[in-house]
Amino acid sequence: MGRKGFSVFWTLYALFFAVPFPMILYYPITYGGGGTRHVFTLSNPYWALAYLAGSVVLWGLLLVRYFRLWVIRPLQEERALQQLAREGVPRDAEVVSAKNIGKQVQGHPEVQLEVQFENISGTPIRESLPIVDMRPELGRFAVGQRVRLRLSRKLTKGPLIAFVDAEFERDHLRWWLALLGWLLLLGAIASYYVFSYHYEHQGTGWRFLTFFHPLLICPLVLLGMRWFMRGGLGKFFMGTGDALRLKYEGYRAEARLLGAEQTGTYINEQPQVRFELEYEDQQGKTHHASFKKVVNLLDMAVTRAETIPIFYLADQPQKVAFATDLDG
Repeated sequence: MGRKGFSVFWTLYALFFAVPFPMILYYPITYGGGGTRHVFTLSNPYWALAYLAGSVVLWGLLLVRYFRLWVIRPLQEERALQQLAREGVPRDAEVVSAKNIGKQVQGHPEVQLEVQFENISGTPIRESLPIVDMRPELGRFAVGQRVRLRLSRKLTKGPLIAFVDAEFERDHLRWWLALLGWLLLLGAIASYYVFSYHYEHQGTGWRFLTFFHPLLICPLVLLGMRWFMRGGLGKFFMGTGDALRLKYEGYRAEARLLGAEQTGTYINEQPQVRFELEYEDQQGKTHHASFKKVVNLLDMAVTRAETIPIFYLADQPQKVAFATDLDG
């Protein structure tokens, strides 16, 4: 499974436990077979109002985040790409591969390019980029062709690469669909509040709300999932939280493998391994580095290799990553 497919799997897996699962547990446990709720399970009126206010705040935070992600960010990225194409670090790149992925955007083919160029530190790297070739008859993106790029100096947010003289046009259909999706989500949340009150209040107002009600648990889990997927789990799998810096600012070196042992942790039946490495930097100084990463069982031969190509940061030599994890 590729990195993108792996991410989609875990996202869907987490979404199941964030939304349907709390509902599947809550209603049978709370109402049983009779559909009537016992009085002693109701919340104190003040706690009920606190739970109601808390759920509104949590859903509001999620809606604001999704609006920024689905509606605002495409507009910001369009402006950021235009600025990057003017002000980024210039680089010449060579097209290593060009594959037509079979999609059409406004009648033009979408192509997946793999290009090779020097990062900000002058180290050769490869990157995979989707583009829409407006004039394929010119062969500008054929294998072996040279293209002009601009690299971002800000690796924490925004686009990283832009083609010089490229035209940036927003996918208006996708943007309107994203806006419609956000409005549907807003309507679904509002409808669930109405449904819950109509079905559950039984003359007691909002006292049916408890800490474990889906109106409170679902947004709480979704917010926690965001941190887990982007922070905790992402760092856990990569073995480093600085993958972008390592790739776009780091230096390449051949590290000697001093040791590799399993930590006893398994993710999706794949073992986590602690690697002990030794390498020399650009100045000939020797460094030791240790980090953990999840290794596919089919790739366990890496634990017996004598040397492994890595990327490291000059100002933080203990932060390293395998070159194979950063390619493409």
